Amino acid sequence: MQRSSAPSTARRAAALVWAVVLASLALAVLVTPAAGAAAAGTSQRATTFVLDSQTEWVVAPSAAPAGAPTGAALPPASFDLVLSARRAPAGALVDVVLYPRLLSRYDFKNAVREGPRGSPLATTAPAALTQLPRDPRVTGAHFVDLSVVQTAASTQGLRLGLACAPPTGSGTCTGVYPVVVELRRPNGGVLRRFTTFLTYVAGKSAHPLELAWVVPVDAPISLAPHPPGLAGAIEPLSAHEARSLETLISQLGAATSVPLTLDASPQTLQALDHAGADGRAAVSAVSALSADPSTDEVLARPYVPIDLGALAGAGEPTEIVAQMAAGTTVLRRLHVSATATPSPWVQTGLVGNDIARGLAQVHAAQLVLPDVNLAPTPGATSRGTWASTFPLTLSQGRSTTSVQAAETDTWLDGQFTALPRDPALAATQLLADLAMVHFERPNTDAVRGMVAVPPRRWVANPVFDRVLLAGLTQNPVVEPVTLSRFFSSVTPAGPRQLLRSGPGPVMSRTVARAVSRARLRLTSFDGAVAGRPPRAEAELDELLLASETDRLTPSRQAGGVSTVERLLDKQLRLVKFATETTYTLTARTGVIPITVVSGAKYTVVARLSVSGNKFLFPHRGTRRIIRLDHSTNASRVDVEARSSGDLPLHVTLTSPDGRLVFARTLLTVRSTATSLVGVVLTAVALAILLTWWARTWWSGRRRRRSWHAEPPGPGASAA
Repeated sequence: MQRSSAPSTARRAAALVWAVVLASLALAVLVTPAAGAAAAGTSQRATTFVLDSQTEWVVAPSAAPAGAPTGAALPPASFDLVLSARRAPAGALVDVVLYPRLLSRYDFKNAVREGPRGSPLATTAPAALTQLPRDPRVTGAHFVDLSVVQTAASTQGLRLGLACAPPTGSGTCTGVYPVVVELRRPNGGVLRRFTTFLTYVAGKSAHPLELAWVVPVDAPISLAPHPPGLAGAIEPLSAHEARSLETLISQLGAATSVPLTLDASPQTLQALDHAGADGRAAVSAVSALSADPSTDEVLARPYVPIDLGALAGAGEPTEIVAQMAAGTTVLRRLHVSATATPSPWVQTGLVGNDIARGLAQVHAAQLVLPDVNLAPTPGATSRGTWASTFPLTLSQGRSTTSVQAAETDTWLDGQFTALPRDPALAATQLLADLAMVHFERPNTDAVRGMVAVPPRRWVANPVFDRVLLAGLTQNPVVEPVTLSRFFSSVTPAGPRQLLRSGPGPVMSRTVARAVSRARLRLTSFDGAVAGRPPRAEAELDELLLASETDRLTPSRQAGGVSTVERLLDKQLRLVKFATETTYTLTARTGVIPITVVSGAKYTVVARLSVSGNKFLFPHRGTRRIIRLDHSTNASRVDVEARSSGDLPLHVTLTSPDGRLVFARTLLTVRSTATSLVGVVLTAVALAILLTWWARTWWSGRRRRRSWHAEPPGPGASAA
């Protein structure tokens, strides 16, 4: 048995070894290519190649140089690119490829998505990246100086030929040209590329495209789930959020020649003002921007961003009014001048007919809404991009109303967030897009315009903002204007309709009911506070308003309203009755002292109510208004006890309107006095008792006397 088992064990061990070896080899074969590909991918991802800035438009020379022969070619114009490349391989090359002028915005969008189509007009000679001049303004950036001519480029070099001059060209040179910039390996393979655009103009247009850039100045609202007090219920701005807003406002303030419309959230400005010295400086800059509405304007806005139609559809007009009032109060306190009523209203997201009631609440006669909400108009858009204002008809039950409206372009707005890793290129593509819209109808007598509103979750990028603001300064084909100026100057077109009929988005019914209940309680609380409103009252109101923002989910909105209720109850508990609950009344009438203790740092005006079916209240009745000015406040109640013994007296302290209960208690009044009725009844009972006793005694005595006086009978004498 031992001899036969040894060879078997050895064979099994050898087979196991061979299996392990073969498995290792197979794993190595499979892993090595994948690892190589991953390494190559890592190396490729490690190289970045982005646009830092460029010449946003090239102006055609107006004439040939003096002394040049008749018919001589116009001199070249300059087109500069500033490129940033990091971790590029040694010997990397840069070349630039120019493509034919685009004829429609549809072609422009395809060029952005997929790259330009067709044969190139010109290609520069590859230049070594390290040999390109360094840009002194940007660390690690390289400067490419290109020459643009209207003829075809005869040599490669750094010259780009538009090939638009006769006899080979049509003579129409102005327009938008795709430009592909490539970073190549030394062996010629493309390592990185991006598509930018060259805008070629003849000079300042007589009919530029008007652009109203609505700049959101707001930060996400975050509500603490279980704050210990009012101070931390709305979380403050993070350091990153504050710096981003401060940088954005600084850039907007520096662009003095670019009219802007600021859609500033009052709550965000208030939080920024509390964020420190830099935040206060930024708020002061907003105040300075708002000083002259003809150059820059700040829209009149609610305390926090809200869905106007959703609140109106939920039947909350009171909250819309409260939102606007709070926003006005905050802006006034920060010395920010908002647009006068009626102010244009900018709506993001889906829109329904309910917005008509909301617009009436905010007194707005002009509306900006996303184009996805509007029914298509093939006849109008066949002539190019929609660039007009229009009357928008909205239904309100059986009636209709019309407001002046303008649409935001989804594609245009999307470019604000399209390239987060190359923000300069994104801004350049947006500027080229605007130029493309202008060149669709460059000579029309109608004033055309577009409204640009960044997407809701847009975060300001300093590079994007720098390039865009610089590109709008003295732009020959795009004229920036304020939103109010836009509505007054852009030529209106025919009426349009909403794509979907019906009310549109509506606030959750649960949240709406909770908001209504909290508002009623806050209103009662406001009526119970005397003099200047305390900070607690303002913070409760601000928390309720912040809970209504459409930036929160319904569950977070409900959580915010619940926090309002809980913190309001905490304020109410600051007022309470003294702990003594038993009083002795030694006479039929008397005075019961009631002591109210207040821990609030403000004066409370309350209604004191007493009741008890064992008492009469002869003088001041059962209700009175009292002022709680001190920590301990005494009040006296005249009572008349109907009986003796331990008598219950109910005492309640409410707001003046009686809707909000601060405190309630049950007092025990021990009455030891005897009433006149009781004395009379007792005397009558005693008299009756004495009379009965006297009659009974006298009757018994007479019976005894008569018995002794009666003569004895015959039987008695015989005895």
